[in-house]
Amino acid sequence: MKHSKMMKITLILCLGFCLTIHQSVSACSAFGICKGRQIIVGKNLDWFCNTAFLVVNKRNVTKKTFLSSSSSILEWTSKYGSITFTQNGIGFTSGGMNEAGLVIEESWLGQTKYPTPDERPVIDEIQWIQYQLDNCSTVEEVIKTNRKLRIQKYFGESHYFVYDKSGNAAAIDFLNGEMVYHLIRKSDAQVLTNDTYELSSDSLKNFEGFGGSRIIPRGPNSLFRFARAAKMVKDYENNNSTNIIDYGFSILSDVSQRSTAWSVVYDISNLRIYYKTSSSPEIKEVSFNKFDFDCSSPMMLI
Repeated sequence: MKHSKMMKITLILCLGFCLTIHQSVSACSAFGICKGRQIIVGKNLDWFCNTAFLVVNKRNVTKKTFLSSSSSILEWTSKYGSITFTQNGIGFTSGGMNEAGLVIEESWLGQTKYPTPDERPVIDEIQWIQYQLDNCSTVEEVIKTNRKLRIQKYFGESHYFVYDKSGNAAAIDFLNGEMVYHLIRKSDAQVLTNDTYELSSDSLKNFEGFGGSRIIPRGPNSLFRFARAAKMVKDYENNNSTNIIDYGFSILSDVSQRSTAWSVVYDISNLRIYYKTSSSPEIKEVSFNKFDFDCSSPMMLI
């Protein structure tokens, strides 16, 4: 009990510091590529530090929400194992992939407004990611959970890029107290930065290759990063034979910022994760078939 209380205090203190500077340095970018049987998702985490845990989360573990009142406790038992990245503590996930091939990543969205209190039990917007990876295997299943749980802000304003093993993708925002999701077709721009998907896809129409005449500019602007990533994804899907993992990292390099803490490419087709950090730029590989996700096996993290 003392250990649990100390962990909560430490988490609160760390988050209080982090959130004071989150908005000024957060410029995350995510994308997906589905070409034949090859499916990857890439993500840059832009943040002021690159220290984090890589966590192996087990099946059949009973959990409950960190934010809850006595009348709104949400409890669940993990159905799927997952491998996740976190700077906030075990179970408070920045992004990851489960053994069903579902990937969820988040980025900052300043316009976010989460739902007002109702009868649904609450969960914070980071633990929400772990809940989905524990319980869902498809984009459709993730969206359906909104009927039975409600996000309550604790860490910050987030929106989500969701991708499954069938190549289905979605951008999920919370605007004006409601979940707003866009099912992203393979012919659409499967990208998410730091504006709503609707605004980003509308802006994309102004650029060459997407119906407009403007040259896609450089720079850290969210809409510019969205357009550059969308063009590179389109170029690969149309005619490119480069190794898809290498190409994924080239997209991430193109949209990276001085604040990019790490870059990760999820190989959904083969259940592998590749990542590098700003202080350790060599690419590491993590393969799901190397791990035992049974809850009786030891807890593992780096």
